[in-house]
Amino acid sequence: MAASHRTGRIPRYPTPIVPGFPPVCLSVGSSDSSGSSGITADLKTFTALNVYGTTCVTALDARSLSFTGGSHQVPEQFVRSQLEAVISQLPLAAVKVGYLPTVATVRAVARWLRENPRLPLVLDPSATDSRGIALLHPEVLQTICAELLPRATLCVPNRFEAALLADMEECLDTGDMEKAARELTKRHGCPILVTGGGLAGRSLDVLAALDGVSHFDGPAHQRGKVSGAGCAHSAAITAGLAKGDSLREAIINAKLYISAAIAAAPILPDGHSTIWHGVTVREQVMVDRPEDQRTTSGLLEKESTQSGIFDRPGDARVGSGYFQRPGGTKP
Repeated sequence: MAASHRTGRIPRYPTPIVPGFPPVCLSVGSSDSSGSSGITADLKTFTALNVYGTTCVTALDARSLSFTGGSHQVPEQFVRSQLEAVISQLPLAAVKVGYLPTVATVRAVARWLRENPRLPLVLDPSATDSRGIALLHPEVLQTICAELLPRATLCVPNRFEAALLADMEECLDTGDMEKAARELTKRHGCPILVTGGGLAGRSLDVLAALDGVSHFDGPAHQRGKVSGAGCAHSAAITAGLAKGDSLREAIINAKLYISAAIAAAPILPDGHSTIWHGVTVREQVMVDRPEDQRTTSGLLEKESTQSGIFDRPGDARVGSGYFQRPGGTKP
């Protein structure tokens, strides 16, 4: 039975162990020629977090950091061929699904996932961009909701996608994010992590699961027009699950990573930038049980000992100065 995430507690996933080989993640999505998003960015994230990355390409995008010049869809038969090739030899431990351009592609991926029910699935809907502009045809989005959301270990929409999925007009603040997350969890039975990038002065994510609502709060870094944060964030969560983290551990460690990667983002003269995927986070957060959430480095500060984890806004905070670029230099 694959629905252990519906029990009301956040599970820890057993992962395939192959001596001498790192945990294996699969990213299903589009290839971005700029290297800032999609499976291109996911592979960088996987490597930075010490897991082995594999891919299934659903579309080829001609992109820069500021525009998309065109996209070529991969036939669903070849999508299936890629999935079969990867799992035929490599011990997959977790899967991330991103951009799926057609209904046929969604159904092909959903069918393969049903055939492999034990694999943790992180779903990044890729329904809008970071400005809220729609990327998917409504029929594609409906199929994702029907066939993938109920199967997901975690769905990670940005706040614009959350509003779209929850049939809300907008998602402008923490209250809206909570409302959307609760509604989507109620509808589809899977945990929902709404990311709050773009909220004034904050980097707040809201998780709704059967055990309630949690907030994950990090520093907001002013680094220009940063590309790729959403893709890398969901990939980092996938990497954590592949290494055997509980869902909450994976979410917190991914928050540490993406906050550091944004802070270290290199900036072009025109103001555009992309996150620095190779950033090194000194410590990982280990959350073994609700009543014990501490790290020796103090990266996570617990403010509540009530039931559940992070019961109040701001209960999970990540600090600054805990990361470095390769070579030991801080940005």
